[in-house]
Amino acid sequence: MAGAWKSTNREKFVSNVSPDQAPADAGITIVETLVALFVFALAAVALIAMQAQSVETYSRVETRALGAIVIENALIDVMAARTPPSLGATEGEVELAGRSWRWRMDVFSTGDPESVRIEAAAFLAGEAAPSAEVSAFRLTGGVAP
Repeated sequence: MAGAWKSTNREKFVSNVSPDQAPADAGITIVETLVALFVFALAAVALIAMQAQSVETYSRVETRALGAIVIENALIDVMAARTPPSLGATEGEVELAGRSWRWRMDVFSTGDPESVRIEAAAFLAGEAAPSAEVSAFRLTGGVAP
């Protein structure tokens, strides 16, 4: 009986079909290939769009960070000065990382005569909207000699 099972089982797997007469499901069709290629193309387009968005986001973050550095440098000068800043607006220009920047500093009085509020903003040259903004307070007494 065991020999009969082996020969029957073997007959299921051994085929006398020549390669010219292969069954229809022996490989993939051109339609299946085109569908797979289309799915791959959609994925590639999505990845390229995501990369472009990533580069744009990096550029905005870099501009904000450089704007913050411009403001902080201007504020350091004001904070380290012996005399308090005068009330009103002050503007300046500086070059940082190969870019031209302009900064604006507005000094306001507070309810306390011993302090002032400083609102500072940095603008990339040619832009109306600030790249970064900072608020600070300073004592009007200055630094002890």
